[in-house]
Amino acid sequence: MQIIDLSLKINRHMIGIPKLHLYDENPTRCVVLSAVSETQLEAIRGRGLETVDDPETGLSMLSRLEILGHNGTHIDAPVHFVEEGWSIDEVPLENIVKKGRVIPLTGAEPRSMVTADMVLASGVDFDAGVIPVLHTGWTDRAWGSQAFWDDMIGLDPSVSELMIERGVSAVALDFFPEAAFWRPPGPPPEGPGINHRRLLGNGIIIIQMLTGIGELGDADFTLVAVPLALEGMDGSPARVFAMLD
Repeated sequence: MQIIDLSLKINRHMIGIPKLHLYDENPTRCVVLSAVSETQLEAIRGRGLETVDDPETGLSMLSRLEILGHNGTHIDAPVHFVEEGWSIDEVPLENIVKKGRVIPLTGAEPRSMVTADMVLASGVDFDAGVIPVLHTGWTDRAWGSQAFWDDMIGLDPSVSELMIERGVSAVALDFFPEAAFWRPPGPPPEGPGINHRRLLGNGIIIIQMLTGIGELGDADFTLVAVPLALEGMDGSPARVFAMLD
């Protein structure tokens, strides 16, 4: 069996969605509190990892993570936008661990919108038995650069309607699942979040910001999207990977 990791690494250099103050005010931090030895501590600092001012040494390495539930590779639960929806610990695992199918969309240009017509034109069929994986290659191309958010590809509402029609339990993608509301002309007339409200309101889980999808080619695979069991919470960082048949 071959396993391909589709997850971005978590580190303190992650940049959240522009013009949302909660992302600016809550940066990701991975802080080392203690180390096995001074030698290990030196190596930790050599990798550029953050430590407390006076980390303990002599027993074990211990660290602290601070991250918003919607930064990097993550999974949205319905309660993120739906008042009475599932929280992330209530999402049935069978809805987010199942056969996946890549929808090739690598022709999507920076700042463009992926539409239902583009998904259908790919010729890839999908139904309720699979998780469609929308592959533009955008995260691979731009993650870690200013262009990632400046030139972000967006998702047209026609795609969420298509996913609802097909009855999928989840959709995975490597770009932002909305129009880029932080760029002119600003939010669409219906306001930001229309795809979140439609998808999550129909129990369709959103698996966001995947990377490395191109390595899957046209292989058959099982998509495994595993959130932390954060009780009552709206989303979670996730380790997402594909198990090739």
